[in-house]
Amino acid sequence: MVKCLLVLCSLLGFIMVHPVIPSVSGPREWWPPHGTIRIKCPYKTVNLSWLRGTIDPCPWTKQPICGTNSVTYDNPCILCIESLKSRGRIKFRHDGKC
Repeated sequence: MVKCLLVLCSLLGFIMVHPVIPSVSGPREWWPPHGTIRIKCPYKTVNLSWLRGTIDPCPWTKQPICGTNSVTYDNPCILCIESLKSRGRIKFRHDGKC
């Protein structure tokens, strides 16, 4: 439980602060390219494959977003969590519902 809480707090901090910090290297891959909240999901550096539940670190945001698995997520934060759980196999497809 403590490990899960620590990971969630770290991830939420990353999601909230990362859009403010400019990317040092590589192209920007913001999810979604437009919208109220945009995140750059660190799926290559964070492994959440052990996480079995569904977590929403941004419950206040209702911004439908479609993943490459043809699932509509309530917001980019949930898609990021699912991407981390799948080790990057699930990514952003387009804004809005699938």
